[in-house]
Amino acid sequence: MASTPALMGSCQCGHVTYSSASLPTYFSNCYCTTCRRLSGAPFVTFAQFLTKDITWTSGKDSLTTRSYSQIAERCHCAECGSLISMQFKCEQEFISISVGTFNEDSIKGKLPEVTAHIFVESMGRASGYKLPDDNVPKYAKFTTSFQKRLDNWKNALIVDGPGLG
Repeated sequence: MASTPALMGSCQCGHVTYSSASLPTYFSNCYCTTCRRLSGAPFVTFAQFLTKDITWTSGKDSLTTRSYSQIAERCHCAECGSLISMQFKCEQEFISISVGTFNEDSIKGKLPEVTAHIFVESMGRASGYKLPDDNVPKYAKFTTSFQKRLDNWKNALIVDGPGLG
């Protein structure tokens, strides 16, 4: 007998659906230019999951994968364009799902609080959005721990592998 998912979600049109065997480990708000342009909003909130816990329950073939940088791939619904996920090449064991795709009624348990505001230096004045004074750490780019992991991955590619280009 299959267990009840911890949460489920979908794109806007409902073509792509997913479930997760666990709740996310953390939330982060990303203010990078790519997130802002893709969402049309000042930031995107991502929830991190273990990749193995996510099951694409319908429309997996309709996921369009795009690389807007050398370090990550993002998936969108090919039908409606909804941003579904982002996965860093240096962290294949994790996947970040756009919180806006969660089916609120499906959530079993307490979701984590936002633990980081990242790429705050990219936030332009044009949005009119002011960062909250919420005692959540704010980073010019990535969190310090993630930046170290990313740097190690890049160095291994350049030294031991084919390079980034």
